[in-house]
Amino acid sequence: MSLGKDGNVGRLIDELCLIVEASGGNRTAVEMRGQSEFKAVLAKVQTWFCSHVCLFIIDDVWVVNDIDANILQKLSVLAETAGSSGGKTSRLLYSTRDKELCQIGERVAFEPREKVGKEAVEMLVHASGANREEVDDARCKEAVSEILKMCGGLPLALNVAGTSVRYMRERWKGEKSEAWGAYLSRMKSRNTIREESPQDGYSSLNGTLHTSLDILESYVGRSGETVDEFSFRKMHRSLCVMKKQDRIPLSLVGDLWEMDEERTERCAKEMERVGLVEVQYDKDCGGLRVHDLTHDFAVEEAKKKEGVEEWYKKMADVCRAGEGLLAMSEDRDGEGKSAREEYVFENIYRVLKQGGCVEELKRLFLSARWVKTVIRRGGVWQYEEAVKGLSRNLKGKRGSGKVGMGRGDEDAVDGMVLMMRAARLSVPFCGENSTGIYFQLYGRVKHKARDSSCVRNMLEEIERYAPRPWLQPVSECVARADGKMVEQIVLPHDGTEIQVGMDSSGEVYGCQVARPRAKVLVFTQSAEKETKMVELEGEFETESQGPGDLEASRHKMCRRFRAYFGMCFGSLTSEVTGENPSVTVENPSVTAENPSVTRATCATLCERKENVVVGYEDGTLRLWSTSERKVLRIFRGHKSKVVCVAMSGDGRRVVSGSWDGSVRVWGVETGAQVGEALVGHTSWVVSVAMSGDGRRVVSGSWDKSVRVWDVETGAQVGEALVGHTETVRSVAMSGDGRRVVSGSYDKSVRVWDVETGAQVGEALVGHTGEVLSVAMSGDGRKTCGIWIG
Repeated sequence: MSLGKDGNVGRLIDELCLIVEASGGNRTAVEMRGQSEFKAVLAKVQTWFCSHVCLFIIDDVWVVNDIDANILQKLSVLAETAGSSGGKTSRLLYSTRDKELCQIGERVAFEPREKVGKEAVEMLVHASGANREEVDDARCKEAVSEILKMCGGLPLALNVAGTSVRYMRERWKGEKSEAWGAYLSRMKSRNTIREESPQDGYSSLNGTLHTSLDILESYVGRSGETVDEFSFRKMHRSLCVMKKQDRIPLSLVGDLWEMDEERTERCAKEMERVGLVEVQYDKDCGGLRVHDLTHDFAVEEAKKKEGVEEWYKKMADVCRAGEGLLAMSEDRDGEGKSAREEYVFENIYRVLKQGGCVEELKRLFLSARWVKTVIRRGGVWQYEEAVKGLSRNLKGKRGSGKVGMGRGDEDAVDGMVLMMRAARLSVPFCGENSTGIYFQLYGRVKHKARDSSCVRNMLEEIERYAPRPWLQPVSECVARADGKMVEQIVLPHDGTEIQVGMDSSGEVYGCQVARPRAKVLVFTQSAEKETKMVELEGEFETESQGPGDLEASRHKMCRRFRAYFGMCFGSLTSEVTGENPSVTVENPSVTAENPSVTRATCATLCERKENVVVGYEDGTLRLWSTSERKVLRIFRGHKSKVVCVAMSGDGRRVVSGSWDGSVRVWGVETGAQVGEALVGHTSWVVSVAMSGDGRRVVSGSWDKSVRVWDVETGAQVGEALVGHTETVRSVAMSGDGRRVVSGSYDKSVRVWDVETGAQVGEALVGHTGEVLSVAMSGDGRKTCGIWIG
């Protein structure tokens, strides 16, 4: 499976479905595409491979969109699949160049490939169609040797060079062995690397690809660009619109090349003969596939000429040709979906976005007929990722200095997100029945009709196109919230870490760790609606660790991940040594690029609003005076990044949680640690809270447990509170410390009785996304949660 920098959860699910299909699980793959939760998809994969020992390889992983360390935690269940032979278990192998992921897990080293070895020679000879006698002949031996050196042992370069030599040999009028020298001459004229450049194959790959195109155009009779028809170079550039690891139907390629089917197939096969593409057939339907590196070449060449966006615009025209995109939403009983239609459906979001067709993409997302088709075809995940991406882009205008969103855009974004959530919630109840789908969607968005013209349009569309007879919901599936918004506080920066509270007088207070420079923003709004904001510096010089602490911390983290994930991660990062103690494996943001800087990660503000405590990447905390805007004292003790912090109601104590797995309590007045570190969690501590008097602390962790601590004795109160099936992302405690509430990535909220260690009632479920924040009333009788969805 390969993700890349444009990866998202929808694409990851596609890749998982493909490996299940490739191993014979067509029916299971269909069921997977119909799931509305990623966890359910993984359970299907795990069940399918349960009797086999597998090596799951996920290539080129980046922290992008919704792919992050939490997704890797969820994927770890695949390592639990096992066969019945000798107790062996499956393994997961990740490759990554992302600094936030490259230190996770056990590093795997690979042997460097031989540049001019036996295997390289065999690959080149096999691709060329020649025999060893010809290759060893003195007349071409030197040319073969130089070609091998230029290819640097890279299999793709060897294959492209070999197939191009074969193409020339088959058409050579003289001694066939002379074709080697002729190819080398062409390759040298195209190869732009200097003698001192590393001969690693990658450096000269572009030269081999250019040479293949030169050979095609000289032998087939074309030379360079033409006015009225496509050259092979232009055909190859057009493939920049393909998605990596994908197969595009020849019928679409023909429209892109402005050719009929027969001529398209002929040109595609010519390109295949020189190693530029691969032509594949499935049920008499032809398709093109290109290697990832060849695709990169096509993209770079397109940038130099027409521009990639122009090709995507042309591809968008091809996709909407005929009856238009919404024609795919029409019910056609007994009529199968063509490969062309399937490809358009799976790629249209990407094509429209890259082609700059934002308005058309909005119209598609706001169409009830399209959303109905998405549900019927099991494409909810891809649809959800696309809606989130477009929403982020539109909202990004507002904070980037560009022209902000107008009222129409805001209404469109709200409508798209509402419909996306309605689609996700509807999946388990309606199957592929259009009547049932329309019933679910109608009832789930109806409550917003009074506020949104987009929603009203969607309801009218459903009323018009729903099959007759159908049941039209009279009441709303989701009740309207009571009351009206009194006031809105708009913060000037984006930020993921925000804390908000309200005191008894009705004054609102809070703090935010804002992007991109990790500045800390403290804000208050009085009962009279007067708003004040104070911005504090978010960066400091790193608090250095000694080499001994660093090495111990590094080994501890690696052991923890090997035990927790049971899988391997491949990475391309440099080794961390004691020579630069500022660089730690737990703090990927404190890197060799800027080893002297640490940034704010979390913050908390007490009701008295005099001070704010901020946690940093280097494991320190700083107490700020909000009025003087200066640091009063520094708390030192954590060996790794501080990721959560909270303060007692009286403002006298602070609790912090860290990637080092510990919880620590501090005296605000003295800056000293209260007692020993509270240890017991087996993974990162990502959420903490404190009782009103500061005597009890609760913590939540990646190890899926909740733990309560007695600050005075340093002992854990009772056993760990377990029940969540994923990371405990948020915790809160009643004023007297007798009850605890927790929220998790498993989308549930749970309430616990600290004295008995028992869960109070059933898990509180209903959230459609990960629960990021919880709160509890002072007496512990009421709770609330905030989720992402």
